[in-house]
Amino acid sequence: MNAVAGQLPELEFLTKLQRILNEGLFSASYKYALLLALAELSVEKSIAPDGTLRIELDELADRFITLYWRQVAPFGGETMLAQNAGRQASIINKIAAFKARAPTLSVARGHKRWSQLVREVGRLLDQMPLWKLQLVGKERLDFLYEERLVDRGIVLKPGVAACFCAQFGVVQALVQTAWLSFVQRLPLNRPILGSMTDLADFLFGCERSGLRLIAEGLLDLQKRRCFYCGGAIRDAGAVDHFIPWSRYPLDLGHNFVLAHAACNNDKRDMLAASAHLERWVQRIDSEAATLGEVFDAARFPFDADASLSVAEWAYENAERARALVWVRKGQTARLSGEWREWFT
Repeated sequence: MNAVAGQLPELEFLTKLQRILNEGLFSASYKYALLLALAELSVEKSIAPDGTLRIELDELADRFITLYWRQVAPFGGETMLAQNAGRQASIINKIAAFKARAPTLSVARGHKRWSQLVREVGRLLDQMPLWKLQLVGKERLDFLYEERLVDRGIVLKPGVAACFCAQFGVVQALVQTAWLSFVQRLPLNRPILGSMTDLADFLFGCERSGLRLIAEGLLDLQKRRCFYCGGAIRDAGAVDHFIPWSRYPLDLGHNFVLAHAACNNDKRDMLAASAHLERWVQRIDSEAATLGEVFDAARFPFDADASLSVAEWAYENAERARALVWVRKGQTARLSGEWREWFT
C-alpha cells in the first residue's frame, strides 16, 4: 500500500503495533484477541472512501467469542488453560459456560441466549481492553481508533484497516506468537502444559545447554548482584538477554546478564535504559578476559563486536520509533539520544 496523505504508512503501523506487543502491559490475553479481531474484520468489511472503517461493538464481541471458542475447551481433555495472570478471565468463563449448553459454534449462534452473551462480552470489552489496548506505559499511541464509542461502535482511523489488510499475515503471526508465549508463561498453566512450555524454545528459542554454567560465572563476576537493580541475588538468579530475544535472536555470550527473576520478568521484551546500556558496554570492555573465560567454560559462542553491533541497531530502531525503555521495576522512560555516546 502506498502512503496516502492523511493515512497511516504500513511501516509506521507495524512499528507501533510492535510497541504495543513489546511494551504494553498484558495481564490477560484480551488484547491479543482484540488485535486479531480488528485485523480479521478489516479484511472482511468494506473500507469507507476516506480510509476509515466502522466496527460495531457487537461485531467485536461476536468475533471475540469465535476466537476463544476453541480455547475454552479442556486442554488435553483435562482442564481449561488460564488466559489471565490472576483469576480466570471473565469473558473466558462466560464463553465456557455457554459452550456447555451448545457444543458447536453453529449451534451456539442459534441459541436463544446468544444475543445476550454477545451483549455481555461487548460490555466487558467496553470496560477494559478497548481502552487499554493502545496504552504503552503512561502514553497512549491512539493510532488505531479514537478512545470512545460512537453509537456503540469504534471507527478505525484512515489507513488502519488498509494496513491490517495489507499486512494481515504479519499481524497474525506477531499476535499469535505473542499470545502463545503469554499463555505458556502463566504459572497456572505450567501443571497443564508440562514440558510443552519448552516447545517454542525448542523450535525457535535460544540455546539453553550452557546457561547454568554462564549463570554461575556471571554470579561471581557480578558479585552476586543483580545487573539491573544492584540488589543481592540470593538464589541462582535469572539469565537475561540484554537485547531481548524477541527483538533480535542473538544467542551470543556477551548478550547475557544475570538478574533477579522479578527484574527479568518486569523488563520482559523491552530494551534497558541508557544507564544500563552504559554499564553493559563498559563491562564488555573492562571484563573482556573474565567474560571470555566464562563463555569458554560453558562452551558458548561469543563475539563482542557482533553483540555491540546488534545493540546499536536495536537502540537506533527504538529511538526512531520513540519507544519506551525499561528503567527499573514499574518504571519506564522515553529513549533519548543519550545512548549514542556509548557507541562512539
